[in-house]
Amino acid sequence: MNRAGAFYDDFSNALMASDDAEAPTGIDPAMTGRFAIYRNNVHRGLGDALSAAYPVVCKLVGTDFFDGMAREFFRTEHKRAGSLALYGASFADFIEVFPAASSLPYLADMARLERARLEVLHEADANTIATETLTTRQDDLASLAFVIHPACRLICSAFPIQSIWLRQQDDGEKDPIRHIGENVLITRPQMTVKHVNLDLAGVLFMRSLMDGAMVGDAYAAAIDIDPKFDVTANFAKLITAGVFAGLRED
Repeated sequence: MNRAGAFYDDFSNALMASDDAEAPTGIDPAMTGRFAIYRNNVHRGLGDALSAAYPVVCKLVGTDFFDGMAREFFRTEHKRAGSLALYGASFADFIEVFPAASSLPYLADMARLERARLEVLHEADANTIATETLTTRQDDLASLAFVIHPACRLICSAFPIQSIWLRQQDDGEKDPIRHIGENVLITRPQMTVKHVNLDLAGVLFMRSLMDGAMVGDAYAAAIDIDPKFDVTANFAKLITAGVFAGLRED
């Protein structure tokens, strides 16, 4: 590595280090105070970006805990997105192994849900399939495969992450939370992010369609785990959520 490359690596490492860490080699000693101010501003900017991306995670643990967790994340995660709005892609994985968060086992999945919301919000726009298109294909519906809308994510959890997320909203319901796993399909067919709850058979049906399976094959996979799976109701739910962008021609 050349000297310039070594300096930039040293500078980057020092920038992500703790507040009391030394300035990088090559910085004029008279400038160390300014470097500390700059480092603090960088940490604050990244922290603000994380708290904006993961507001429910922040609310669940409190600002002080979140700030401390964010600083630990900075030190282990140097890769950044091109936009601060998309910073923190690996935050959920970090939370999963962060010792101080071990008493909140659902927190990593909550971060995954919030990350999915962020991603669909910034995904490319696309038209959704017209209902009329499907109406004219009723006879061969089982043989159809679909192009999935780019703003579509599926989050599966052993914890009630959807119920917890809803509870933390300003207008959230205050009913008791059932301690069961929840699966959430997150879409943004237009300008509004939507959540759709799916049971296990619904998840398998959706995943099969996402993998390019025909409707008939996806249905067969779903009824393997739930013989009472209602394909009509589930298919209608996916259409309403704006999951399909078109028909696959291959």
